[in-house]
Amino acid sequence: MFRFPCSYSAATVLFAAFLAVGLLAGNADAQTSANFSANYLVPACQDFQATGEGRARRVDTAFIRGICLGIIADLHSVGRLLPGAVGWCGPSDATYGQLVRVVVAYIERRPQRMHEDFRTLALEALRDAWPCR
Repeated sequence: MFRFPCSYSAATVLFAAFLAVGLLAGNADAQTSANFSANYLVPACQDFQATGEGRARRVDTAFIRGICLGIIADLHSVGRLLPGAVGWCGPSDATYGQLVRVVVAYIERRPQRMHEDFRTLALEALRDAWPCR
């Protein structure tokens, strides 16, 4: 049986690899990158903030709003599993509203980066808000 030469479990290493591939894959295709840009996703995240966990204000943002929330919730759920420099230690009882507020506020403070991949910016926002100590 193969054993990893470090203290991380096989599942952690594999997950980190899949996460890295997923974050980088958005850059492979221009159309895909545009669909994961902060320009594309932040308005839907703001719609989620404005309505809480209620219905989307606009039907055309409902699906995109789910993508925003899914990305943030997934990143939050794996933060403690990731090693050192890429992990974060957010509160396990954080609400979706709190998580979205943290990510949107981080991106809004950096309007010059709105063309960048939302997933990367969300990762940075969560790590900035809740670094592991």
